[in-house]
Amino acid sequence: MNQLLPSPPGEGRARRAFAFIGVTLTAILTAYAPIAADELPDRTVTPGAVITRDRTAVCAVGYARSARHRYDAEWLRYRTAMFHEYGVPHERWRNFTVDHLVPIELGGEPFGIVDGRWDLRNVWPEPKAEAQRKDAVEDALHAAVCYRRGYRGVHLNLVSAQRAISADWQRTPVGMPEPRNWPSTLLNIELGKGRVNMTKAEAQK
Repeated sequence: MNQLLPSPPGEGRARRAFAFIGVTLTAILTAYAPIAADELPDRTVTPGAVITRDRTAVCAVGYARSARHRYDAEWLRYRTAMFHEYGVPHERWRNFTVDHLVPIELGGEPFGIVDGRWDLRNVWPEPKAEAQRKDAVEDALHAAVCYRRGYRGVHLNLVSAQRAISADWQRTPVGMPEPRNWPSTLLNIELGKGRVNMTKAEAQK
């Protein structure tokens, strides 16, 4: 009869030690792994945040422009914190845009600091290739909330629009409208002495 040979002294302890090391390394690597920037944000970091649920306010002409944080040194630090949180290396920043999950034109939080830390609940690095598609959704939702005719017969209250786009901007009641045929969604608008980048839709508000 074949019999199993006894394990060498200490072998069991060695196996348990190696198993413990493996589990520990896996946990460490998982905890510190960079969050991938994608078409949809990581909801643990960017669930969406709003500063108003007042339809009258967001539908006023020029609201998005007035609510947007100025592009200054503080904004650049904010942007840097976002890229670091999502683990995007500096050499790839040019491939992404800082996007607001709930757009400013729908009352989304444009910028934030909470308890001395950057509030990233409403921003994430969105691939530039997707930015135009999301801009089209944002404009359609804004029309559904603010315009008497709605958007192709779709009418929404502001809270419903905010919840829909924060859940999944690719699956809202307005569907996926075709982006307008502009060379870029960003236009340079002369404002006094400086220049500000904004979407054409925002410039028209």
